[in-house]
Formats: sequence, structure tokens, C-alpha cells
Amino acid sequence: MERRALVLALALKLPLALYGIPFAYAAATQSTYAVATTQDCPSNSCSFIVPLTCNSPSDYSLQYGVYYDRLPSDARVDGAIPTNSAGSPVSTNEVPNGWRISVISGAPEKISFAVICQSPVTVAGIGVPQFGSLYVAIALGAVVYFMLSRRFARRPTISAVVKA
Repeated sequence: MERRALVLALALKLPLALYGIPFAYAAATQSTYAVATTQDCPSNSCSFIVPLTCNSPSDYSLQYGVYYDRLPSDARVDGAIPTNSAGSPVSTNEVPNGWRISVISGAPEKISFAVICQSPVTVAGIGVPQFGSLYVAIALGAVVYFMLSRRFARRPTISAVVKA
């Protein structure tokens, strides 16, 4: 019984040996892109809010950037709020899909805004971050099965013939 349990445990852990393949594929596949826009501040005083969202509602935004046409710049970021795909501020446990960036400028200049977005990479229909959980569950199941099979393995019965 112990040998069968060991073989089963090794067979269940085989996917762990292949664990790096999905992540190697994901690293080779470019899933990061930028969404950018430019705003002109034609007068000596400008204030505007720029909403930027990722191309797809399933994508998520990693960060935002504000770039000034001239340095030193009088412009400053007044606030930046992560937003969901509907453009509303994100709530707890919600993945941001864009940013609403508020800028105030005191001089005429051109200001560029960008949001860095990332598309989830899927391999065989499973999102790559889910592979970690899947393989950890398989490994834990194999370990539990192996430990239980050792504990409850059939032990040879000892019998004695008593002669009277």
C-alpha cells in the first residue's frame, strides 16, 4: 500500500514539475500597454480632470503617469483616484481599470497623461495567477493522501496457534 501511495503522490505532484511553463509563457507574452492622452493649458491658469481607462473591462491598471512639456513646470497633480471600468472610484476588493487624474497648472503648457494597463494572460483557459493556487492545492492533496495512507496502511496481522 505504501508504494502505491508514493506513486500516486508523485503522479499528483507531476504538475508541479511543469509549474514554470505557464509563467514562462506569460513572461514571453506582452500583456502590458499604455493608454495616453495630452491636454493643453492655453492660459496662465488651468484646472482639469482627465479620466483614462484601459482598453478592456477585464484589464487592470497598474499605475498612472503625468508628463510635462516644459521643466520646471508650474503644474501639479491635485489628485488621482483609481476607477473601475464604469469610471466610478473603486471600492474595496475591486480591481482598478483606470485613473481619474486632476491637474492644476499656473502657466501655458502641454501636459501628457498615461495609464499603464495589463491584460490577464490565459494559458489553456486558466488565468496565469490561478495556476499557483491550482498547483498548491494539488500538492497539498498529494501530501495529505500520502500521510493518511501511511497512517492507515494495512498492517500484517499476527496470528498464533495456541495448542492446548
